[in-house]
Amino acid sequence: MVGNVEQQNVFKIEIDMFSFHLQADHNFCWLKNYGDVFCVFDEQDSGNISFGLERDSKKFFVKYAGAKPMGFLGDQKDAIERLVNAVPVYKKLAHPHLIKLIDHFSIENGYAAVFEWFQGECLHSHWSFAGKEKYTNPESPFYRFKNLEIEKRLMALDTIFSFHVFVEAQGFVAVDFYDGSILYDFKTNETKICDIDFYRQSPSINDVGEQFWGAARSKLQRSLF
Repeated sequence: MVGNVEQQNVFKIEIDMFSFHLQADHNFCWLKNYGDVFCVFDEQDSGNISFGLERDSKKFFVKYAGAKPMGFLGDQKDAIERLVNAVPVYKKLAHPHLIKLIDHFSIENGYAAVFEWFQGECLHSHWSFAGKEKYTNPESPFYRFKNLEIEKRLMALDTIFSFHVFVEAQGFVAVDFYDGSILYDFKTNETKICDIDFYRQSPSINDVGEQFWGAARSKLQRSLF
């Protein structure tokens, strides 16, 4: 079932067994082309909303721009443009350590990118473990990862380094890479990179200003990467 309920300028969207809220109504009927929704990631400030879908025992991760999540303060057109511009980056940087892009297309007032599903957990799962819970809750993926054996963490680090050696060889630089860009499967100990939307071809100039992405303690006081 796909439906919506408007209440005090907040729209409740219902898809299959899941519901979430948007700042404006939006049509998600097209998701049925990829199966049934089994999870929703709607608490992003990027303007994207993402879904886990399953069809014929095959799972997909769909990232969509065009709706207006509750935490998004920008313009949907900018979010769409960013996702459109990210697609060639995923194609150029296709790699075993990066989630695999399998489709992308425009839909009515939005744009979607479809990836193979990876059964890992995001190390910055702020939708479940906000604030200090990320660091202190034993169920938090970040906490669990930090408490893995050193050998397993070094394997994950090697995956990250290997991918970024490849990124550099392709003439790109990493932009906005952080623990929210890392998926880790605690059963298989496999690591994947899941978000390279802002990676750029080098040389790249900081055109964002002092508020560019990243922790303040790790920012370089220069604009040329």
